[in-house]
Amino acid sequence: MRFIISILAVSLALSLYPTMLLAKKVSSPIVKKGHVEVETQSEIFRSKDPTKNGKGKHQVEVSYGITDNWRSGIYGVYEKQPGSQLKYTQAKWVNIVQLTESGRYWVDTGLYIEYIWAAPRLAKPDVLEVKLLLEKPVEQWKHTFNLIFKQPLWGTTTSTVMDYAWRSRYKMDLGLELGIEAYGSFGALNNIQFSRQTHLIGPVLEYEIFDGVEIAFGWLMDTHEGVEYGDFKFNMEFEF
Repeated sequence: MRFIISILAVSLALSLYPTMLLAKKVSSPIVKKGHVEVETQSEIFRSKDPTKNGKGKHQVEVSYGITDNWRSGIYGVYEKQPGSQLKYTQAKWVNIVQLTESGRYWVDTGLYIEYIWAAPRLAKPDVLEVKLLLEKPVEQWKHTFNLIFKQPLWGTTTSTVMDYAWRSRYKMDLGLELGIEAYGSFGALNNIQFSRQTHLIGPVLEYEIFDGVEIAFGWLMDTHEGVEYGDFKFNMEFEF
């Protein structure tokens, strides 16, 4: 029954491509052996800039816990430019390696390694992305931080870019979790300019509909343009 519900939920998420449009996600270092996860991650951007207003991304992920400390998955990424249709833009191979036993040390740690292939029509370089994953549960709270490094593997621009993602969430009753998430970029490591940095921050609500079926949605405000501009995110996760 849970499998059927999950398949229906995935179908619903896919049907939203044209109307509710790479989605924002904070990655945990914790790996569960033998668990299959199917996830859809969507976002739509509201901006003062007409070339960005209405831009959207949708990502579909399938991953599997191969061992007690290694999860591997594949992603398909689709993007929508303002006034255009959703189109395939990227494929990704993602691996999460849990470096420390959960709860043994002050903070749980992991390593995230992602290889990105752009669609051939875009003529963009492959990209290697590496994240340091840190997570700290404190009673009803769980704090997660990702330090991200992106390295284009060829092309005219080969500078390493450093980003971050952060989430603090509070576990409530009835399967609800209320959190705050933040995302931002420090820019190229060889040319960091604080005046040009843009950050997104805002509330996110997560709800477990059924055992192994979760949804998350939130509004991430643009610190540069104002609270009425930013990203609306909507993620669905199915775990077997």
